[in-house]
Amino acid sequence: MAETLVFPSLFSSTREGRNQRSALNQTDNRGLNLGLSLGSIDYNPWVIKKKLTASDLGDLCRLLVPKSSTQKHILPFMNKSLNERVHSSNGQTVTVYDSDMNTKHELVFKYWQSAKCYVLQASWKKEFVNVRGLKEGDLIGLYWDARSSIFVFSLLKRAD
Repeated sequence: MAETLVFPSLFSSTREGRNQRSALNQTDNRGLNLGLSLGSIDYNPWVIKKKLTASDLGDLCRLLVPKSSTQKHILPFMNKSLNERVHSSNGQTVTVYDSDMNTKHELVFKYWQSAKCYVLQASWKKEFVNVRGLKEGDLIGLYWDARSSIFVFSLLKRAD
C-alpha cells in the first residue's frame, strides 16, 4: 500500500492547517532549512551598451557597434552563413526591433574593414536618430536574439 504524504497549505485557514505549519516551523527551528530562496535575479539583456557620439548621429547614417562586444555577444550566436555575409563587402540586411516603440526596421549589418569595426547602416539615421530624436550622450542598448535572428534595440537613458 502506498504511503500518502500530507503537505501543509500555506494558504490554509483551518486550525489543522495552522497546526501543520507550526509543526513545520518547529522543524525549521531545529536547524533544517525547508525553504527555497531564489534571491534576486538581476537579468539585463542589454549586453551591448553604447553612449551615442556625434559620429553615430551624423551624415554617415550608421551606428558604430563596438568590435569586442560584437565578437563576444553577437557573432557566436549567428549562424555561419549570416556571419559570412556580415563580413562580405555588402554586409547583411538584418531586422532591428525597437523594443520601446514596438517597431521593426531593416538595416545593414557589416564589418567595416577600413575602420576595423561593425556598423548598422542604411536607414539608421532615418528610422532611429530622427524618429527617436536621439542625441549625443544618449545611452542605447542592443542584443542579438538568436532565436529570431534579430537585433533588439532600446534607448536606455537620455543624455543629461
